[in-house]
Amino acid sequence: MTPQQPWPQQPDPNRTVRHRWPQPPPPQPPEPPGTQRLQYTPDMFPDVQQYEAKPPRSAWWWVILVGGLAVIVAGAAVAVILWSRGSQPETRKPRHTSSSAAAHGAARVTDSAAHLSYPVPAGWTKAEDGLAQPYSSGLKRDGGIVRAFMQPGAPGAQASIEQLQAQARVVAEQQARSLLPGTSTVQGVETRAVQVGGRAAASASFTLAFQRQDPAYVRVVAVPTGDDTISYLLAALSPDGDVTRRAVDQILDDVTPG
Repeated sequence: MTPQQPWPQQPDPNRTVRHRWPQPPPPQPPEPPGTQRLQYTPDMFPDVQQYEAKPPRSAWWWVILVGGLAVIVAGAAVAVILWSRGSQPETRKPRHTSSSAAAHGAARVTDSAAHLSYPVPAGWTKAEDGLAQPYSSGLKRDGGIVRAFMQPGAPGAQASIEQLQAQARVVAEQQARSLLPGTSTVQGVETRAVQVGGRAAASASFTLAFQRQDPAYVRVVAVPTGDDTISYLLAALSPDGDVTRRAVDQILDDVTPG
């Protein structure tokens, strides 16, 4: 080692001196073909438009919507029901009261002896001539007979409704065998209480079955017309049939005190 000296030192020819020279940067990887690198500028991308979000709908809006739909559905259901009812044919029930439309305005027989009044339907004619006792008036048509008469000495207004029904049945059987002679038996007897002109009355009906001819339909209405008298309107139909039976029932259902 060379001793330090105050004056400038000379380089030692035996000393190795290393110098660090600057190294070049490593090479960049090659760009793929077709790629062009551009300088970045802030104006290369357009501004994105901002939209404000709509506020959420309140619960009342859903209530109004659901309620409106329910009203529409209910209205459609009512319309369908009304249309179906209007398209169905009207079913008319037969009337059995004394003020039926069929008998309204028709000619009537007023029997002052029997104190009864009853209608004359189409196809029936009055049978005033040649009437045997006790009949005072009547109607006739092919196979049909109607007779009005009064019997004194009966319970009359003093009779109970049960007695009146029993009396109507007995008188109907007696008169039917007289008007329709022949061997017959009574079948299907039906008695019931009715109102005739506001009065308590009775009705009895049955079928007469014959051995050698068609069965007949018989019905009578018994009306108390005095303290000791009962007036009767009797109908007999031979042969029996639904259409002609309705005509007979129409006459007896419309009888009134006269």
